[in-house]
This record gives sequence, C-alpha cells and structure tokens, in this order.
Amino acid sequence: MTQGSTIKLLFLDDRHIDQAQGLVRRFGRPEPCKANPIIRADRPWERDAAFVDTGLVFYDEADQLFKAWYQGGACYGPKDQSNMCYATSVDGIEWNKPDLGVVKYEGNTRNNIVLMADCMMHDPAVILDHADPDPARRYKAIWWGGRCDPAGRDDWQLGHAVGFSPDGIHWTEHPKNPVWPADAEVATPFDIERRKGPLMMFCSADGHGMRVVARTQSKDWVNWDLPPELVFRSTDDDPPGTEMGGLAAIDYFGTPIGLLWVIHNLPEFEVDQWKNIVQRNIRQGYLGPPIALNEARCRLIFTELVTANNTHDWRRIQHKPFLALGGAGSWDECLSLGGRPIVVRDQIYIYYTGMGRTMQTPGVQEPQIVGQWNIETGLATLRLDGWAYLETQESSATLLTCPFELKDTQLRINADATNGRIAGELLDEQGHPIPGYERVASHLVTGDQLRVALRWKGKQDLAELRGRTLRLRLDLEDASLFSVQIA
Repeated sequence: MTQGSTIKLLFLDDRHIDQAQGLVRRFGRPEPCKANPIIRADRPWERDAAFVDTGLVFYDEADQLFKAWYQGGACYGPKDQSNMCYATSVDGIEWNKPDLGVVKYEGNTRNNIVLMADCMMHDPAVILDHADPDPARRYKAIWWGGRCDPAGRDDWQLGHAVGFSPDGIHWTEHPKNPVWPADAEVATPFDIERRKGPLMMFCSADGHGMRVVARTQSKDWVNWDLPPELVFRSTDDDPPGTEMGGLAAIDYFGTPIGLLWVIHNLPEFEVDQWKNIVQRNIRQGYLGPPIALNEARCRLIFTELVTANNTHDWRRIQHKPFLALGGAGSWDECLSLGGRPIVVRDQIYIYYTGMGRTMQTPGVQEPQIVGQWNIETGLATLRLDGWAYLETQESSATLLTCPFELKDTQLRINADATNGRIAGELLDEQGHPIPGYERVASHLVTGDQLRVALRWKGKQDLAELRGRTLRLRLDLEDASLFSVQIA
C-alpha cells in the first residue's frame, strides 16, 4: 500500500494513550457489498474457485484500475490445473476477466490465466516489489506446489514455489521449485508493496501439531530464514479444535494491522481429545484433525482483527469475528477470510474469500458432511481509519496522548463530531501547556471530518513546533475519534 510518509496514531489498543476519561473503545464493522460475491467462479478454468485471500488486489493510480490476482480452481492435488488468474475493475465491484493469450487451457489461450504451474497451485500470493533492481522481478508470487520427483512422496516434491514477472501478466517459475520444501500450506506476503527492507512472509509452520501462523523473511524471495518464527497459535482460551489458518497483514500508516484466519473445527472437541490429536500430529507431521475426522466434521474459518508494535510482536485484540460470517444458506456461511486491505478514495477495501455449505449451521451436535459449494470473492468496506475508535461514553470526555514527534506543519484528526465538538491543547513532553496552543485558544472541530487540521487562534500552522516532542489533549463532547495524523 503506497502511503508516502503519512503516520497516524490509531486506537486499536492503548499504546498512544496516556490518560482517557469518559471514553470507550469501539471496533469498526466492515460493510459487506450488496453485490457479493463480486468475483465468481464462472469460467471453465476456474471450476469451483475464484478467491483472493492470499492473492493481491491493489489500486493502480496510473491506470485508474483495481487489479486482482486470484486463485482459479480449488487445489486437490498435483496436475489438477489450479491456477492464478488476473482481473481488473473500474469501481472495485464489477470485474473484467480479459482474454490475455498467455497460458494455454484445453487447447487455447482465450482466458485470464497468468500462471499455471507444472504442479498444483494452492493459494498463490503476489507482491509488488519496488526495491528489487531487476525489473523482470518487479512482481513476485509464492504458492504451495512443487515438481515431479520420483524420490518424493507419491512421486512429488511439495513445498513453497515462487515465480517472477515484469508486469504481473507474464510469469517465470523458479527452476528449482519448490524453494522451500515443507508441509506448511499457506504463505502471505506482508503488505501490498515493498519499497525497502527485507521481504516478509506470514506462513504456516511445521512441528506444532495444528495450524499456526509464523513469520519469515528473505532478501531475494528464494532463500528464506528457516524455521519460521512462531507468531500465533491457539491458546487455552480458545475452544478445543481451534487453529490459526493464516495472516494477511499490512503496514497501515505506521501501524501493523492484520487479519487473522481462525479455524474452528466442529462439533467441538473435548480438551483431552484435542490434546491427543495435537500430540499425534506432532509425531506424524500432520496438520489438523485426522482425515477420517475431517470427512465427518464441518469447519468454520473467520477473520479476527490483530495488531502489533512491529512485525514480530502481534496481539489478538478482539477475540471474535471482525468479518462476520453470512447467514444460513449464504455464499459465505462457513468461510470468511480477509485478504490484505487497501485504501482507495478514503475508504478501506477488504476483499475476502467466502464459502457456503449445504448443511445445518454451527451448533449441530452430530458430525455432518460439508457441501461442495464454490469458493468465491467478496468485498467489505470500512471508513478510513475505522478499525477502531474512541467514543464518548458520557456527554464530555478527555484524551491525553503519549508523547510523539510532530513531523508536519499540521496536526490532523479523523473524527465524527456531527452532534458535538472537539477542542485541542498542545503540551510539551513534561505535560505543560505550550503558550498559544492552550484549550481556550482552540478552534472547535465539528461535523464528520476525515482529516481536519487542529487550529489555534493567531496560528497559521504548527511550523514552529515541527520536530518537537509533544502531547495532545483533546476535549470531546458527543464525538468519536478515529486517528491523529502526525506526519
């Protein structure tokens, strides 16, 4: 996500809050698009799947287009012709699947496939890399696949495979795929675009007896730091049978924000039963419940909102679905996996994978077979900075931030004071009001504002304070605060 040097203080947790009175934290609720699912499996080569959880959707400012790389066809094993497809959209809702003439499928190239690996292609994930000096490697992809190998299990060597492209359309597989042999299925790059630093990946990890989320990084997309570093696993607070399926994360204006995929295997396990399965899987190198149980159980996978101080130190902050599952009989009844979010036209777009079922919804007591429904892509939107916000619990409230460095000539807030008002005061690092920036000199903020500048009488801007360490005190009356922009 291209955000320039904009930095915002968000309120998903208390990291930026020194004192707060009369305020309560609320979490945003992404609004599903009424047209969902918006990318459907409606082409022969897509068969039963057109989904984008690990894939990439971003908005190309130069072309004024949304562009998507997504999986076509669910992955069932080697040589199943699962693939990576490409689509574009003007509004992010109605999608065009162009005939690219790149990959042959059943005798012709009239399709929107950009990559079909020699082996299967499960969960292809794409990143746009501006830091690589080689233009032929501007786009990078990673997926679960491999190659034919008589020495491997069932004549295949499986693991994470990678590919490169100058334009996102014409791809070349790495000749030594899989570059990362393992039994971990999912890998999702951190962020949408890389401009500096290492290439980072959130992936599954072997040896834990269940699906977990781990972190690794690479300088070249081929050689990865192994074993990956554990980031998320289920805890005793989760119901037995809970696993962590993956993490789609971005740097959101200076704050790491992630969408964690939480798996609930149903009907629920007994505690000792689940512990025994985990220990068995650790010994045998298998993830999840045994296949015999998988065939007779349903599985819910939903998205939970998480955040971090850095890309290592992640925290679950809600412990409940952030993207709601659909109702009975809906296209996303049992699966709702959020992909890496993007900001377009002052809105957060979250493209997510959904799947329904042909059976009774959760709460069933007896095992039932999951129906074979298509896996497709939906869209949910959220207000800019709307992950979480502070709302006045009483008619008036006060917030004092922790110290921060002002890196701009303005201090802007994202707030809804439609029925109230907000006044500001600037303090030095020790907490003393700065002359000229006291509460009594503040211009009141009213209305619903995404980036209104805080102003004080007699002051054109904050140029004289730029580079100083400050604190901000806000007095709020019947208002909600989403963020403070400091750079």
